[in-house]
Amino acid sequence: MGKLLMAMGTGRRTRVTVLAAAAVLLGSLALPGSSAAEPRPQSVRIVGGTPALAPAAASCNTTTGLTPSTDDSGANVQKIVKRGKLIAGIDTNSDLWGFRDPVTGNLQGFDIDLVHALAKSILGDANAVEFLAVPTANRITALQSGQVDVVVRTMTITCDRLKQVSFSVPYFYAGQEVVAPKSSSITGLNDTLKGRTVCAASGSTGLDQLNADKHGAKVMQVANQLDCLVQMQLGNVDATVTDNALGAGQVAQDPTIHLVGGLLDQEVYGVAMKLGSTDLVRRVNAAMQDFLANQWVTEYNKWLKPLGSSPGAPVPHFAG
Repeated sequence: MGKLLMAMGTGRRTRVTVLAAAAVLLGSLALPGSSAAEPRPQSVRIVGGTPALAPAAASCNTTTGLTPSTDDSGANVQKIVKRGKLIAGIDTNSDLWGFRDPVTGNLQGFDIDLVHALAKSILGDANAVEFLAVPTANRITALQSGQVDVVVRTMTITCDRLKQVSFSVPYFYAGQEVVAPKSSSITGLNDTLKGRTVCAASGSTGLDQLNADKHGAKVMQVANQLDCLVQMQLGNVDATVTDNALGAGQVAQDPTIHLVGGLLDQEVYGVAMKLGSTDLVRRVNAAMQDFLANQWVTEYNKWLKPLGSSPGAPVPHFAG
């Protein structure tokens, strides 16, 4: 039976907009999980903190991971095995990736199914999962503090982050892009933003892109990228900079907005773990190798069709 530890949950569904401010439920709930048909008891708590900063790295390899291993004797893997469940940091606000259906209460999305695949590989039970919803800016501290074993939350592998956490091999290729109302004259991350207010999530690569060249725009920072959609709908911001994969989820929810300007960069998503947890990284890579070969295309077709036809799973590269 899985457990969900929720923080700042604002459920979303296609063409359903929930504008309630981050309501935090305290106590226990009985809601169905993402893949299981049976209800899962769920308790609720808040995750807070500020991610530790690290010096910028000149260059790094974001596409190669440690050689896989199914050896479960390492300390970090044993901690999970003895506990009997995998604690995963997730998003509950990103349609297609990780969200709680406001009608059924189900946790669902590509990242949610990936967590279940990891639990199945490591523990033999896809439902042996405890979910913790963490805001974008708190993903790293949730790992550093030991609150979670893994973060599976459309987290981009960057050189800076590799100095703070460890990553699996990539499971998705994406890029930053601008989301704006169709009625707007904004055409991308360019001078059409001058004098406008643009939204990005704190701790995100979208915010990094925007801060590198604001083009005369004002910046609004929010806890989660979906908050930017709400701010656009309320008329408080004129555009958002976010991953195109997350932007597609926003577009799926609100047909009055669109992605504009093309990709600003190329990024890769990975499963994040505590820095130095080598045994767990190798074990997750073993699970990831199977997921990419046997489940990825099915999951893409199930969740990510709004991004277009499947490009095929990333080919994992291992070293060390």
